[in-house]
Amino acid sequence: MAAGSYVLVVDDDPAIRGLVADALRDEGFSVDLAAHGREALEAVRARRPATIVLDLMMPIMDGFSFMEACHHEQLCDNVPIVVISAVHDALRRIHEVPVHACIAKPFDLDELIRTIVNFAGANGKV
Repeated sequence: MAAGSYVLVVDDDPAIRGLVADALRDEGFSVDLAAHGREALEAVRARRPATIVLDLMMPIMDGFSFMEACHHEQLCDNVPIVVISAVHDALRRIHEVPVHACIAKPFDLDELIRTIVNFAGANGKV
């Protein structure tokens, strides 16, 4: 189990951030939240997560721009990224960036948590 692993949840919808964070904390994860890519970059610079849960369509800095900057700064190397997005056009572009899983919104929370546990567990405790 990945209890104690640190997960960063990035989504502009506070209800989704809260739902995912609560479920992850119930599983024993340490969780930080970001409302957009710029906040997420600051969080990753401060502490390297075991896994990132990332929405694609956000204000200020979208998920694609976050991933580009994060990899450019070598902050996300070997960090699994689980994308959650409702925008089908964005999901078609997902092959352009290195993600480990992509789950369409609305998502099944249990499936999302299983996916995160799988990647965070493989990435070790942080």
